[in-house]
Amino acid sequence: MTRTLVACRAGERVVVGAVQGGAARVDKLASVGILPGVELRVQQTRPVVIVEADETVLALERDLASQVVVVQATH
Repeated sequence: MTRTLVACRAGERVVVGAVQGGAARVDKLASVGILPGVELRVQQTRPVVIVEADETVLALERDLASQVVVVQATH
């Protein structure tokens, strides 16, 4: 099941499937490590989306997070 990062719940582990939007948006997310195949742990979704990737914790504006398509992590 695919959905965007803003549809996730705190505590979920998901894998980035794709990043939608223009090249600038894709580049911005890639520069902070949000790339297809990366596993994220969602810490919170409001007022901003906070995710953990490896040892890095990132806060993403909801409009930016809505462009990140994710799938459920398999483990």
